[in-house]
Amino acid sequence: MYLYNISIIVEDSQHDTLLNWLEKEWLPSLVQEIKFLKMINTPHEGHTYCVQMTVNNQEDIVNFQQTTLNDLQYHLQLNHKEKAFIFDSIMQYL
Repeated sequence: MYLYNISIIVEDSQHDTLLNWLEKEWLPSLVQEIKFLKMINTPHEGHTYCVQMTVNNQEDIVNFQQTTLNDLQYHLQLNHKEKAFIFDSIMQYL
C-alpha cells in the first residue's frame, strides 16, 4: 500500500485565488478519496497544502499523474505562473 502526496506551495499574492479554485473546482472533481491538509511550520514562504491519497499499487499513482494531476499542473502554469508550484512524493507503508 502506498501514500501519494502532492505538495502545493503558493505565494501570498496568489493564495486566495488558488485555494478557492482548489476547493471549488479541482478537489470536488477527484474520484479518489483524498485528504486535503494545510502544512503548519513549513520552511517555505507563502502557504503549503498537501493532497494525499492511499492506493494499493503504483499503477494507480501513474494513472492519477497522467490524468488528474495534469489538470492541476496546467491550471498552475496558466493562472499562477512562477507564483505556485507542486512536487509529489510516494511513500510505501511498511
